Amino acid sequence: MFNLPNLISILRILLVPVFWVVFWSPGPHHIALGMSIFALAGLTDIIDGYIARKFGMVTELGKVLDPLADKLMVITAIFSLYQVKLLPVWLLILIIAKEAFIIIGGLFIMFGYRVRVSASKYGKAATVSLYIAIFYAAFNLAGSVFVNVIAAIISLAALINYIYGFTRHRLY
Repeated sequence: MFNLPNLISILRILLVPVFWVVFWSPGPHHIALGMSIFALAGLTDIIDGYIARKFGMVTELGKVLDPLADKLMVITAIFSLYQVKLLPVWLLILIIAKEAFIIIGGLFIMFGYRVRVSASKYGKAATVSLYIAIFYAAFNLAGSVFVNVIAAIISLAALINYIYGFTRHRLY
């Protein structure tokens, strides 16, 4: 069902290629402009979630679109930042592995077992910490390594939480 939160999630998905084009444009402030689009995506993530919960507009479609938009934007941003040497390879590998596991596991549960898969508090915290780490990396801010480590720890906690959730469905 299409409603305002789902349309906002679709807008976030459409912002992914816009981010990529702007980030890789030849202009002098291309990274900062790309990060502005990244920030807009983060803001719309908060807005669509708030509207969906506040007005009872949570839908099955939204439960797929929202995390898909997050994952597409985060993966695009971390690959881009890694390519311009602003993000360490260990964080890139960790996040890609975590996201791949969660996507594959979530699809397996959703289609193989017809079980609803939804974001956990750990997953939401991981997304927020990754957004912060991506900003620190993009602007080469002091404390970037510390923020990366914190984001990695929170992401690992989210991964462990999802693994626990997957194994509760006896998928082994």
